Amino acid sequence: MMMRHWKRALLGSSIMGILAAPAYAQSGATSDDKAAMDGEIVVTANKRIQNAKDVGLTIAVVDSAALASQRIANVADLAQATPGLTFAPTPNATPVYTLRGVGFYESSLAAYPDVSLYIDQVPLALPVMSSLVGFDLERVEVLKGPQGTLFGNNATGGAINFIAAKPTDTLQAGAEFGYGRFNTFEASGFVSGPLSQTLKARVAVKAVKGDAWQRSSSRNDSNGERDNIAARLLLDWAPTETVRFSLNVNGWRDQDDTQAPQKILTVPQNAVGAAGFGGTLPADWPILTFPNSPKNPRAADWTPGLPKADNKFWQTSLRSDVDLTDSVTVTSITAYSDLKFNNATDTDGTPLAEQDILGEIGRIKSFSQELRLSNGGGAGLRWVVGVNYENTKVNDLAGLGYQDATSAPINGITVGSYDSRQRMKNYAAFGNIEYDLSRNVTLKAGIRQTKAKRSTVSRTFDDPRFLPVGPYTLTEFFNLAYGFIYGGIVPTIEEGGPVSLDTRLNADGTPVDAATYLTPGAFRGKLNEDSTSWSVGVDFKPADDLLLYANVSKGYKAGSFPTSAAAVFTGLDAVTQESLVDYEVGFKTQLLDRKLSINGAAFYYDYKDKQLRAKFVDPIFGALDRLQNVPKSTIKGAEFDIVLRPTRGLALSASGTYLEAKVKDYIGTVGFTVNGLGLREPVTASFAGVRLPFSPKFQYSIRADYNFPLSTSLDGFVGAGVNGQTKSIGILTVSPADRSLYEINARALVNLNAGLRSSDGRWSVAGWAKNVFNKYYWTNTVQSSDVVIRYAGRPAEYGVTISMKY
Repeated sequence: MMMRHWKRALLGSSIMGILAAPAYAQSGATSDDKAAMDGEIVVTANKRIQNAKDVGLTIAVVDSAALASQRIANVADLAQATPGLTFAPTPNATPVYTLRGVGFYESSLAAYPDVSLYIDQVPLALPVMSSLVGFDLERVEVLKGPQGTLFGNNATGGAINFIAAKPTDTLQAGAEFGYGRFNTFEASGFVSGPLSQTLKARVAVKAVKGDAWQRSSSRNDSNGERDNIAARLLLDWAPTETVRFSLNVNGWRDQDDTQAPQKILTVPQNAVGAAGFGGTLPADWPILTFPNSPKNPRAADWTPGLPKADNKFWQTSLRSDVDLTDSVTVTSITAYSDLKFNNATDTDGTPLAEQDILGEIGRIKSFSQELRLSNGGGAGLRWVVGVNYENTKVNDLAGLGYQDATSAPINGITVGSYDSRQRMKNYAAFGNIEYDLSRNVTLKAGIRQTKAKRSTVSRTFDDPRFLPVGPYTLTEFFNLAYGFIYGGIVPTIEEGGPVSLDTRLNADGTPVDAATYLTPGAFRGKLNEDSTSWSVGVDFKPADDLLLYANVSKGYKAGSFPTSAAAVFTGLDAVTQESLVDYEVGFKTQLLDRKLSINGAAFYYDYKDKQLRAKFVDPIFGALDRLQNVPKSTIKGAEFDIVLRPTRGLALSASGTYLEAKVKDYIGTVGFTVNGLGLREPVTASFAGVRLPFSPKFQYSIRADYNFPLSTSLDGFVGAGVNGQTKSIGILTVSPADRSLYEINARALVNLNAGLRSSDGRWSVAGWAKNVFNKYYWTNTVQSSDVVIRYAGRPAEYGVTISMKY
């Protein structure tokens, strides 16, 4: 009911903005702003326009030219061009982003990321919303380190801000058409300009259609077709000199096939000869002998009919700026987002139904409101204060098929479903201040007080859409199992009812909830968490072209509940909020008459209660996933970024990140034993000294671009880049064998581009190639039931692009 009121209020404010009065979507920069700053890179890391070289923070900026030349269309591409940032796919086809070793590997739709995402300062609350926002952009800003004071309570790793290209003062239009490997066609275009003296608009659209790139290792089949479209409408209205509004309506439809993994090893969860209600595991059970995938980027396997997807997203936001005085502005940003998720994925890398997500249907509705007051950037004392509210609802339902898993013949069950209904509300008040102590010294401080509320209702149950193949339904099996183990203490489960059992105990051995102990049902959980994020720092400019800075900041990420199949409530319990304190020093300098720019930083993270998905031992099914906290970790690192422009038209750049990211204190599960009742019990060990997942010791990017005249009206251009990383790992593990098994390999990827363009920039023709030498690499390695799987990076790709502007 309340959400309907919010939606009506947003619609009403949007209509009023169109009929009466908007300005500028963000204090972000337009092309005109750039010109005013003499071509320097501008950023909005402090929610106002600033020259990047004057901001005492570590920021990676990828402008529109680099986005185009390096073919960066999403965060997965951005991670390859931005040292310190990594991308990992999950079996549920939801992305995970990690920045400087800080990330939350959780595949549930409702899982907040450690790296928060924004488009023009409007939050994309959950990672899956970012799938197709990377088009018609002016730039992308990657803010490294906790950003809790200005960008919310879920930014312990950092924030990524997509800056959309803005409406222009004159009529402009452009189109781009591309064709590449795997018969991939891309088309995009925009129209921008004034509709009246006070109203400007920009419409942009992009569509991609392509054939499959993966090939089945066991049959004549393929996977990986692309079929997506995205669009954006921006309206900027400035009815008076002191009142401005910007309306952003954007959306996308994604029907790309989800990626199939590669099976690399069989790790049976049950031994040959093991027996249960359903029978005995035979030695010739198919998954025990099914071969591994070839070591080829295109090789994979999947159950026929999978994978598939049909996801839809739309968002509308209205930004209003009203100048109360010559220096004080009140800003309101109202947004509503809606995502429909409909996926089916193969999670085992075989044509067998070892563990398939037969269908996952989700719905995300998110409303946010920010209201802030600021005095701009011209005064010696600069400040911003504000409040923020977010309300996000996530419904998620999935069905599993596992008739070829080693548990199937033993237990006699082959399908099951699970769902959750999660509600998240965040309330925050924040303030930031900068004070010029002298011409060379600036003091900085910020604080945000946040109250985060989350609730869930989660179930594991029979779903009539997925009929059992084995002798038992899920309900029948659990009635047998609980009756055998507990001797009639557990109530009988009604057909199709929740099967998860409340076995939770306090430290003293008493039930967490005496009313539900040893009772199957829906898991209900609540989190009410308070946090205070803060930052302090100092900037020192001994010369115009040299900035030294030192910052200490603390950020929090709210707790989370999983969406998962679980036989016991332990598998559905929450992780509590994590926190991170960042101690950081850095410098930014320009030399050789600004032909050479060098930036560097060193940092130390005190990381507490890191959230992750790790193994626990289900008493019936053995090793399963649940969310857990790692009490203490540390991350030490350094970064550099160098740009040299030795001659006109030539740009050379290099950047890199070094990390030492390790667990300091954590006792976790490493295996299980079987007790006298046939129930599995955990074996634990210390994980102290273990490297954090997705934190390669070194990441780097090196690039050269050269633009040169061929005639008075024709220019040529060429570019080459290498980006890579040392090896990392996909899970926490203390076992040397597992470290080798779950390793994500080192890589160096070479990208090329070359072409011609008119001297006035009205047209261009370019050829491009990515992963030129067809390097076989992978981005994630995880266990899925009885197998270990990996997700291969895309093979060599190449194509041609034609663009025109008017």
